[in-house]
Amino acid sequence: MWPSRNLPAVCETRLANALYSTCMFQPLHKTIVAIVRRLPLPAARFAFRAYNKTLRTLKPEHVATTYFGARIRCNPLHLIQRMILHFGVWEPDVSRVIEQNLAPGDVFVDVGANIGYDTLLASSRVGAAGKVVSIEASPKTFALLQRNLAANQTTSNVRAMNAAVSDRPGILELYEVNAANIGAATTLASRGGTLVASVEALPLDQILTPQERSRLRLIKMDVEGAEPPILRHVLEHLSTYPATMDIIVEATPDDDPEAWRDVFGRMRAAGFTAWGIDNDYELEWYLRWRRPSALQRIDTMPARQQDLLFTRRPR
Repeated sequence: MWPSRNLPAVCETRLANALYSTCMFQPLHKTIVAIVRRLPLPAARFAFRAYNKTLRTLKPEHVATTYFGARIRCNPLHLIQRMILHFGVWEPDVSRVIEQNLAPGDVFVDVGANIGYDTLLASSRVGAAGKVVSIEASPKTFALLQRNLAANQTTSNVRAMNAAVSDRPGILELYEVNAANIGAATTLASRGGTLVASVEALPLDQILTPQERSRLRLIKMDVEGAEPPILRHVLEHLSTYPATMDIIVEATPDDDPEAWRDVFGRMRAAGFTAWGIDNDYELEWYLRWRRPSALQRIDTMPARQQDLLFTRRPR
C-alpha cells in the first residue's frame, strides 16, 4: 500500500525507515521501480510520486547506481537527480548517442556538466587512454560534480573545471531559474532567474589543451540557451578541431529564434548534418520509455526545443 497524501506523518516516517533499512542500497529499490513502471500510467504516476515523497521524508540524499555502474548522490527533490535515482539514467536517448560515439582513447567535452552524469558515462567509455573535460559554471553544482567524481574510482581520466564557456574571455552572471532543477541555471538574464554568482568565462579553445583538442571526438553542450555564441566561436576555429568531431547540443529556439536559425545555417554550411534525438523531461515519458528511438535527420532549425547531434560523418 502506497502512502496517501493524508497518511499521518509518524506512519509515513516509519514506512520510510522500513524502506530505507531494506532497499536503498539493495535490489528492492529497483524492484519497486520496476513494479511501478508496469502499472497503468495514472496509477504509476501516483505510486512513483508517493514513493519519491517517502524517500524525501527519509533523508535528503541517496546514492544511486546508474545503468553503466557509476555511483551518484541524488536529491529526490531535484528533477535530474530524481530521474537518475529511480531509473538509473538521465536523457536515455542522449546517453545512447554518447555511448555509440565514444571509444577507448577518445576525448569528450561536457559543457554544462551539472552533477556529472554524462561525464561519468563518457569516462567509462573512453577509458584510461581517453580524456573527459568536464565544465560546469555553477559553483554550487560544481561542488556536487566533484563529490560524485570522488565517489567513483575510475575517474582519473576526468579534468573538471568550474567556469562558463563563452565566445570570449570575461565574467558572466549566473541566474537560478528553478530551485527544483539546478540544471536550469543559466547566464541568460532574459529567463528571469535570481542572480546567484559571477563566474569566469572562456572560449572552448582556451580551455582545451592542444592534446585534448587533437583527439576530441564529441562535445555535449547544454548551457540553457547560451549555446549559439559558443557554437559560432567553434565554427570560426573549426580547422583546429578534428574532422571527426561531433557535437550534441540542446537547442532552445524560444530564447532567440534568429540566433538559433543563424547558427543552424552556419553548421550546415560547414558540412554538419543535424539529427534529432528523442528526449523529454516529463515523468510519464520516463515511465513509458523502453528503448532509444532512431535518430531523425533535420534539415531546418526546429521551432521548439530539440536535442541535436551535429556530425560531418556519413550515417
